[in-house]
Amino acid sequence: MKHTPISVFIITLNEQQHLQEVLMSVQCFDEVVLVDSGSTDSTVEIAQAFGCKVVHQDWLGFAKQKAHAMSLCKNKWVFNIDGDEVLSDELAKQIQTLVDENTADAFKLYFEDLFWGQPMSASSAKRSIIRVYNKEKVSFPTNRLVHENVVLDSGSVVKDVKERVKHYGYHSTDILMSKQNSYSSLKAQEKFNKGAKPSIIKLLFIFPLMFIKEYFLRRMFLSGRRGLVTATVNAMYGFLKEAKLHELTYKSRNK
Repeated sequence: MKHTPISVFIITLNEQQHLQEVLMSVQCFDEVVLVDSGSTDSTVEIAQAFGCKVVHQDWLGFAKQKAHAMSLCKNKWVFNIDGDEVLSDELAKQIQTLVDENTADAFKLYFEDLFWGQPMSASSAKRSIIRVYNKEKVSFPTNRLVHENVVLDSGSVVKDVKERVKHYGYHSTDILMSKQNSYSSLKAQEKFNKGAKPSIIKLLFIFPLMFIKEYFLRRMFLSGRRGLVTATVNAMYGFLKEAKLHELTYKSRNK
């Protein structure tokens, strides 16, 4: 059986730590496009050694950078992966088989976030993102500064792929907190740009409510200390996002 060709696209900046493992895990696909925004480590050399199509693009923002990378893919079916996400052989084969079957327009993947070097409890909720899709059916929301997941055309069919992608990107408390701090700044700026009004009620209650959601509803408590830390940092993202919106609004009124 002839496989439907799939292009993998990756945006990178200094991803040498896990990139070799990432690229090895996607070698079964037809094409790998890597758009780098100025790495000073061995990212580009590693990608070239694997035969990737490597392109430099100064940073445009998450959504615009990914939209540009997708535009460089020669195939209709594309798969977006980050430079710290690794597929098992079984998952790679499953994705190819599902695309070959042509029963959906997009596929949602689930992620196993490693924290302190280990996966969270198998019973904890897992992040899920649409990452494999017919590029003619999607677009990137280029008005978003962060959380740039694709928007599907109306009526598009989405199916889940339950096998999990291994994700190294949150593996330490420092890295998780740093990323959530950065993401909260981008999200607050995005909300401010859209004219969102800050709320004292939300500032008071968003942290405890998000902690309850993460720790109990998403079952992070099943991962012991690691779950407690993860739930707290993720709740802090919500608080910082609102606090920074208040800050931006306050400064704009007091210039």
